[in-house]
Amino acid sequence: MSAYLRPALGIIKWVIALGIVSYLGYQNREQFERLYTEPIQWQFLIAAFVLCGSSIILTFYRWYLLVVALDFPFKFSDALRLGFLGYLFNYVSPGAVGGDVVKGVLMAREQHGRKSVAVATILLDRILGLMGLLMVGAGATLLVADDIERRDLIVKVLWGGSIAGLTGLVVMLHPSTPNSWWMKLLIRIPKVGAIIADIEDGISLYQQRRAIVALTVVLSIIGHFGIISSFYCCARVVATAAETPSYVTHLLLIPLAEIVGVIVPLTPGGVGVLEAAVQESYKLAGANPGIGLLAVGAYRVTTILIASIGAVYYLASKRQIQKLLAEEQAKSDAASSEDKLEDSLATAQTSAAQPES
Repeated sequence: MSAYLRPALGIIKWVIALGIVSYLGYQNREQFERLYTEPIQWQFLIAAFVLCGSSIILTFYRWYLLVVALDFPFKFSDALRLGFLGYLFNYVSPGAVGGDVVKGVLMAREQHGRKSVAVATILLDRILGLMGLLMVGAGATLLVADDIERRDLIVKVLWGGSIAGLTGLVVMLHPSTPNSWWMKLLIRIPKVGAIIADIEDGISLYQQRRAIVALTVVLSIIGHFGIISSFYCCARVVATAAETPSYVTHLLLIPLAEIVGVIVPLTPGGVGVLEAAVQESYKLAGANPGIGLLAVGAYRVTTILIASIGAVYYLASKRQIQKLLAEEQAKSDAASSEDKLEDSLATAQTSAAQPES
């Protein structure tokens, strides 16, 4: 991607995000009147901030455990610094760069050896996070008694995703995986084979530390309980208990809304996408979708305040971070150009080898 297209893509994403939020806000403009006519429950907003902040720090500790399990020289303070920077860049990203990319670039530069394994811990951490989110929702299906539209489909998605995630984790931790035929086949793939070989070494280390991996799954579940509890508090900031879906209903529906916000890469930080998903979740629960939109607004306030902590780390090392990201993007552009050149040469050779008609 050229240096001119990257900033443009970032602007386009924010235009889409603001467009979605503006449209949803206009649809539910009547609900915004309650912000002026009814008292805001500040105690719930404070509780939401504490719950969300604590849960996010817990996710950073989960990632820290995944990294140190591979014998990296990594401190929890490093996990906090890179974690908050990544959280900040999910909202305020240069061009199309996201938080995980920033964390990966900075960590790879600091961990001079086994860079691909170091970066793979971020991917594994994200997978465990999604799996924990699905497991929270799956557990809530056993508790929710409310009448919810499309309940059967929601149950299938939550349990199917949870089982698939646990199955993948079991396969990763199985002793035969590093020496399996399909792993050896993956290692032979050009360009990515060396990276997969490094990841294979990481899998072998994780198999020796299965208790740590199991602990990260538990931490993921606890963390998402905290985040969804924070979201419920955000709903109570702007509405009464009678106007909002129950707490266990939030545990059931919000996981899918959060996953939609993560896997649909249209906007920075899922802004607009999460709002639309939560509004639809409230509809399924028979609640006023406008209250769901206000709840997401309060949730955004808490997460932006938390993301601002990353701004402190960023300002402390702004020049270094910008330099590293620019170097990484230059490498990416050079690799992309090299791949295009190889494809062009291959096409030319194929054309030259064909007889004239």
